[in-house]
Amino acid sequence: MEKRSYLDECLRSRRSVRKFTDTPVSREEIRNLLEMAILAPSASNLQPWRFVVVDDPALVQKICAFSPGIGGRPPCLILFCLDGQRLPLQSDGTADRSCGVLDLAMAAENLMLEAVGRGLGTCVIKSFHPQIVKKILSLPEQIYPEFLVTPGYPNQEPKMPRRRPLEEVASYNLGEMD
Repeated sequence: MEKRSYLDECLRSRRSVRKFTDTPVSREEIRNLLEMAILAPSASNLQPWRFVVVDDPALVQKICAFSPGIGGRPPCLILFCLDGQRLPLQSDGTADRSCGVLDLAMAAENLMLEAVGRGLGTCVIKSFHPQIVKKILSLPEQIYPEFLVTPGYPNQEPKMPRRRPLEEVASYNLGEMD
């Protein structure tokens, strides 16, 4: 029998959790998650991420009202943002967010895997109104909200969605793809 690593177990058991208990997630636990997030790779090591933790119930409720993708009642939210002052500039002088979004996605995956190991569930939410959330949280102009992650103690055990077989999605070298 093949021995599985701890990471393997976390990868195989991570799910998008949309129903949480009322138990709050401590700031210490959130800090632990964020410490893993900032270990993610970053293009040119720019580390353009900014994380806004929202654990005030009134603010969580207000943001949820403008975030149709959030299911259930998460005890807190982590807003994953790009810091425009840490992004390269495009030829027109605007911030190039493309690599930064990849950096944020890798940071989110780190955070979500750490959450699994700590008995927490998470869900990534892109369906929200970034400008309204930015206004609610009084974020500076150079901060760009990209997505939310909802950490909490799961009140459900979602099943693994069907995955396409590896043979259908991977190939070696040129010309071997159907």
